[in-house]
Amino acid sequence: MLYGLEKKTEDFKKVIGENRLRQSYLFFGEPQIGKFTFAASLVNFLENQEFAVAARPLLDAEFFLPTDQAGLPDDSGSIGIEAVKRLKKFLYQRPIASSRRSAIFDSAESLTPEAQNALLKIIEEPPHFSLIIFIARETSVFSATLASRFAKVYFPRLSQKSIEKYLEENFRVDSAKAGLIAKQSFGRIGRAIEIIKQETGGGKKEAGDNLGEYIEETILSLRKNILKNSSKLSWLLEREELIKRHNLNPKLQYRAIKEKLKV
Repeated sequence: MLYGLEKKTEDFKKVIGENRLRQSYLFFGEPQIGKFTFAASLVNFLENQEFAVAARPLLDAEFFLPTDQAGLPDDSGSIGIEAVKRLKKFLYQRPIASSRRSAIFDSAESLTPEAQNALLKIIEEPPHFSLIIFIARETSVFSATLASRFAKVYFPRLSQKSIEKYLEENFRVDSAKAGLIAKQSFGRIGRAIEIIKQETGGGKKEAGDNLGEYIEETILSLRKNILKNSSKLSWLLEREELIKRHNLNPKLQYRAIKEKLKV
């Protein structure tokens, strides 16, 4: 069971059981609160009847990420018309092992206007066996016409108490430490997990550890004046999630953050 998302999990299981699953959804909310994990778990449930992230590649799921001009994952890149062409080719093939052919667009705010226009035709007349999930921070990143076609699902932050309980039960930390990490997580369970793993990971250093420390120090510094720095803090938290998820180059990301925040 996905912590903090138990009700959503049961709701979607019920919708699937009653054959009421829509063809397109928008999962929106702040970074590191479980949107991508939930979407990946949902498509795995459709294929393997297990509501958790798949341990191996799925036969009937495709993931779309921002890329650079060379087609490599890049959080500062975009999702363009070529991705939509790939989606169409994938989506119109019948499922092999699942009840749906599922596509997940991560960081969907990176969709270009041309890609959004091309998607509209697919979403208006989708194959009955298709499922497209868009993951974004907010609904306003899409054109009004496209956004009106989605079933929208909001993912809120968790309470500090909920995160404290999760850390105590799953990482066996005392209440004081759990409280401190929960406070630093800003209601984002993904961030809480990252913090505690960094602290309990032992002495072995991996590429990017210094970047993680730098981001952590910068977040704490910005948090001292949260009203003034709210936009910078929000941007940095989102950047941190993308770095972790897409394994982006630490040195390039360090320079990008320094330039963006001027710190």
